[in-house]
Amino acid sequence: MRFLPINLDNVKNAAALYVAIGNKEPWNGKWNYSTAYARLSSIVKCVGFSGYISMDENGFPAGFLMGHTEARSDGNYDFILRELCFAATVSGRNLAAKTLEYLIEEINRHSITRLILYKELSPATLEYFRSLGFQQIDTVTCMERSI
Repeated sequence: MRFLPINLDNVKNAAALYVAIGNKEPWNGKWNYSTAYARLSSIVKCVGFSGYISMDENGFPAGFLMGHTEARSDGNYDFILRELCFAATVSGRNLAAKTLEYLIEEINRHSITRLILYKELSPATLEYFRSLGFQQIDTVTCMERSI
């Protein structure tokens, strides 16, 4: 298994995966290549960006994760995981967990003390992220206001 850093030159590979995966159960999105590319390239452009495409044993992209660092008032940093996307064909091979561990190894080289997942979730996806070791944070709220 290999992990390739995501950048503006290869984010197109992640966008193609995002459309193929994000429009299926349990995500049920309505993505097309243009909207997926716009979303993911905007994340790549964030200050403190890190992201990795996971290559399967045949050398094909099988998933990716990406996010960015944010400073906290105590001088530490959080890594905000904005996207985590893996093909159902790699289910049971722990590719998402292995890629997440790779990311954690990479960000541990910095003053990052917390990994925060920022996603819209359904009950089915909530269980998926719990299986990767995430838990809800009682001190963080996510709210919206239509404009």
